[in-house]
Amino acid sequence: MTYDESLTTEIKQFTLSLGADKVGIAEAERADKTPMFFASPFSFVKDAKSIISICLKYPEGALEVSKEDFFVYLSSFASTRQAMLEKLNSIGMEVARELEKKGYRAVPLDANLPIDERRWVSCLLSHRYIAQIAGLGDIGANNLLITPEWGPRVELTSVITNAPLKPDGPKLAGKIFEEKCSSCFKCIEACPTQALSREKMPPYNFELNRCLWGTQGWLQLSKIEIPPEEWINARPTAMVMVPRYTAKYPFIKVYQEWQKKKADFPCCIACMLACPVGKE
Repeated sequence: MTYDESLTTEIKQFTLSLGADKVGIAEAERADKTPMFFASPFSFVKDAKSIISICLKYPEGALEVSKEDFFVYLSSFASTRQAMLEKLNSIGMEVARELEKKGYRAVPLDANLPIDERRWVSCLLSHRYIAQIAGLGDIGANNLLITPEWGPRVELTSVITNAPLKPDGPKLAGKIFEEKCSSCFKCIEACPTQALSREKMPPYNFELNRCLWGTQGWLQLSKIEIPPEEWINARPTAMVMVPRYTAKYPFIKVYQEWQKKKADFPCCIACMLACPVGKE
């Protein structure tokens, strides 16, 4: 395929001018038929050629607040995350509109993809994987995208287009994991529910149900780090256990109400905070 390098530079500069901290280009074909996705980029744009990966970094202060007080956490981290997702959606829309003005088709994806309990991690298209093949970073031992500048303390979105943009390529794929993660594992040590392991490579070193115990607020409510066996072994996911545990921990209803209002923010980000990449 012949790439339009001038258009690529123009779109990247336009994206950064809208407030993005980093932008990369991935080949649409590399995002098709992967085990990390439940849809294809060609489901959105039939003749897709490129995917634009857009990155925003967290303000460090929003990640340093108390994790013990739910409402402190809610009014700082959760609100910051929600604002970042809204900004990413706005940037994605403007990038798509700019491409359409130039005669191309483009579809912006929601920065916070709809949650299906069987697809909790990757859902339709994984922004993390797209960012990896667009050269923005590497999937780390914590299963998050790790950027060299800010570690995993970022949020992402993607725009699929048939514009012939020049791909940046997965230049960091495997590199950060090999150079950092493979001799660090601080995220694994920090995970209170033991959802991560050293034995396998991501994404196969991750247990969703254990993670849900932390991210959905049960750890914070119960003060029990390791979830019960019935929670760990529940299928399709531990979310089928929610009615039973809600009766035991009724205050979870408050958590769930605010999570819906604040774009399903995670109640645990221990693995994100523990990563030293970007802090050196």
